[in-house]
Amino acid sequence: MIYKFVFPVLSFLLLTQAIGAQDCKVTIEALAGKYEGECKNGKADGKGKAVGVDAYEGQFKAGVPNGSGIYTWSNGNFYEGEFSKGLQDGNGTMIYRLPFKDSLVKGYWKKGVYGGRFVKPYLIYARTVHVTNISCKPVNSKFSQVELFLDSETGNQHTSFNSGPVAKPELTNVQLINGRFEKQVLNDQYGKKNGYIFEEVQYPFRAIFTVGNDMFELEFFEGTKWIVDVRLAY
Repeated sequence: MIYKFVFPVLSFLLLTQAIGAQDCKVTIEALAGKYEGECKNGKADGKGKAVGVDAYEGQFKAGVPNGSGIYTWSNGNFYEGEFSKGLQDGNGTMIYRLPFKDSLVKGYWKKGVYGGRFVKPYLIYARTVHVTNISCKPVNSKFSQVELFLDSETGNQHTSFNSGPVAKPELTNVQLINGRFEKQVLNDQYGKKNGYIFEEVQYPFRAIFTVGNDMFELEFFEGTKWIVDVRLAY
């Protein structure tokens, strides 16, 4: 009697799963075709594999790739990494299939757009209280340089009618932690600013910069030219 009851129940469960699999949808048109995997509310959700014009295997949420997975386009290009809401988003590797040699691109994506090798191309680790602001901007250049400007509120300015100019902030020491540079050049023709150019920089480049009794620590990851403006409350 037990066997007569169990077999119909098992058959019903298998039939229910089959119907659920047929109703489970992938909402990206290029992947709409055959789907195998976990479902929730009629959509691919969890681990699964979808094959249409393109193919994807990995994590889904609400019918689209979300989490880690591998997406393969119809031309053979494929991306392995993180996804969010159907788009590359996070750390990943893209392989472009080319006639003579494949091209590999590693790094971080945001909403399907490649953002670079690192989440942030630079980091500010520390600064003392008189270093009020640091801005770092990459410049599209063939030169690997860091151009550093030290600016102050009173540098090279007359503080009273009879007084002379206050000395501009000067870079007194550079302590390398990572990377290197070939030459340091001073350019003091910027009014109340002092400019320093670090030439032939090898990235990643990390250093502690000292200005009198103050300091700041920066690291640059991308191999390009950087313009760094440092504001000091003097």
